[in-house]
Amino acid sequence: MYTFRHNMARYAEIVIGNKGADYVVLTVVRRESDWSIVEVDVRSDGLSGSVKWSFSKGELTAFAREMEALHRDLRGIAQLQPQEPNITLELTGDGKGHVTVEGTVQNQFARRNQFHFEFEIDQTYLEEIARALHDADPA
Repeated sequence: MYTFRHNMARYAEIVIGNKGADYVVLTVVRRESDWSIVEVDVRSDGLSGSVKWSFSKGELTAFAREMEALHRDLRGIAQLQPQEPNITLELTGDGKGHVTVEGTVQNQFARRNQFHFEFEIDQTYLEEIARALHDADPA
């Protein structure tokens, strides 16, 4: 399930995966002129982790554009590459409709604690995720 929602507090939620199984959820909890404060929740293979992080203006949109190309071609890679890489996220298409989601989340670089995850999704959801990412990035 992939959703984009606004509520009275103006947050956005982008779900990559399935909340009943493996997923990455990006929830925009605050927007500033050049930054979005995002809660990142990950669950994969029974393990889970959360961090709150900042994305600069345009980073989610750049990821959305790569995801649109992945949806169109079904082959290739879409990468979330933030300036502050405490979260990395890469979606890889095999050309047959399968998409591997792989990434790493870490709260502090000094401690070196990392949560590396990997799971698969179907390519049919990429367009909706891309739309939600575009909508979530501050204008």
